[in-house]
Amino acid sequence: MSNDEDQGRDPHVVRRDYVKNAIGDLNSDLKNGRRFQMPRIRLPGWFWTSVKILAVAGIIAPVLWALAYAAINPPGTILMVQRWMGGETIRHQNVSADDISPHVVRAVLAAEDARFCEHNGFDIEAIQAALESNMQKSNVQKGKVRGGSTISQQTAKNLFLWPDRSFVRKGFEAYFTFMIELFYPKKRIMQNYLNIAEWGHGVFGVQAASRAYFNVSAGELTPRQAALLAAVLPSPNKWSVKNPGPYVRRRAATIEARMYGIHAQRLDACVLDQKAAPPPRRKGAPSTLPPMEALPPDVAAENDAPVIVDAVAPAETIGPADPLVESTFEDGQLEAPETPPPPEDAPAEALSAAPAP
Repeated sequence: MSNDEDQGRDPHVVRRDYVKNAIGDLNSDLKNGRRFQMPRIRLPGWFWTSVKILAVAGIIAPVLWALAYAAINPPGTILMVQRWMGGETIRHQNVSADDISPHVVRAVLAAEDARFCEHNGFDIEAIQAALESNMQKSNVQKGKVRGGSTISQQTAKNLFLWPDRSFVRKGFEAYFTFMIELFYPKKRIMQNYLNIAEWGHGVFGVQAASRAYFNVSAGELTPRQAALLAAVLPSPNKWSVKNPGPYVRRRAATIEARMYGIHAQRLDACVLDQKAAPPPRRKGAPSTLPPMEALPPDVAAENDAPVIVDAVAPAETIGPADPLVESTFEDGQLEAPETPPPPEDAPAEALSAAPAP
C-alpha cells in the first residue's frame, strides 16, 4: 500500500498492517528456504579509528605516566585532590632519598614490608600467609586481619590510583606495580612512597610530617620519631603522632626494635648503603625481627578489600627463633608486653593528627 493510500487512515491500523505484512514476508522466506538476514549496520570509519586510538592510548598512556614519575617527582596524587576538595589544606613537599633519614627507611621497612629488597613487587609468601591466617576460624572470630601488600603495591596505589576497596582497583594496582618494579630502582620506589604517604589531615610526605610533628627536616628524624611516623601509617587520620595512645606506643616500640634487625640483616641494602647511620642497638635488642601486633579490625578493613589488606605486610620473625621476640622495646629496655585490649578497643586512643603549629 502506498503512502498516498495511507493518508487519512488510522495510524494504528497502518502500523498493524505493516507488522502483519513483515511477518508474512518472513514466513514466505522461511518456507522457500531463504535465510532471513538482519540488515547490516555500517559504522563510519572515524568510529573504528577512534576505538583503535583509545585502545592504544589505554596501553601506552599508563606506561608513559609511570616513566614520567621515574624521572620527575610527582606533584600530587588523586588522594591529595580528594582531601583538598573535602576542605583540607594540603601540606606536601618532595625531597630526595638522600635527604631522608635512614631511620625512616628502616622504620617503614620494619612496619610495612621487611622483604622489600628481596621481592619484585609481590611478596607471594606474605600473601599466602595472610590468606591462611585470615581463613582461620579463630582469627575471624577475633577480627584479626593480616595484610599482604608490599611497599611497591602501596606506592603504585598511592601514586597512580584512587583509594577504593575493589578488585578492579586491585587489578590496576598489580599492573602499575609491575611497571614501577620494571622501570624504577628500589631506592626510587622508596623515595616516591615516602614523599606521597599520608601522615594526617592534609599532611603528605615525610618532609611535611617531620615539620608538622617534630619541627625538623626529614633528614634529622631520630629512630624514635621515625618509628612513631611508621606506626601510624595504617590509619594516619585516626592515630596521633604527637599524642600516641597505648596501642601506637607499643607498635612504635616494636618497630624500633625491628629497625635494628633490618640493619643487622642488611634488609635495607637496596635503599641504603653501608655508610648510612645505623640505628642504636640498645641493651638486649634482638637481631631478629620481633613480630608485629595485629591491626585492629576496623583499621584493617579500611585499607583494602577482604583477605589482602593494604595496611601492612605480615611481620614474621626472620632468622632463628629468639627468646626475646615476644618482648617490646621501649626506653632502652626490653619489657614484657602489656596485655592488649580487645580488638575493638585497640584504636580507642585514636586522635586526629594535630595540625602544624
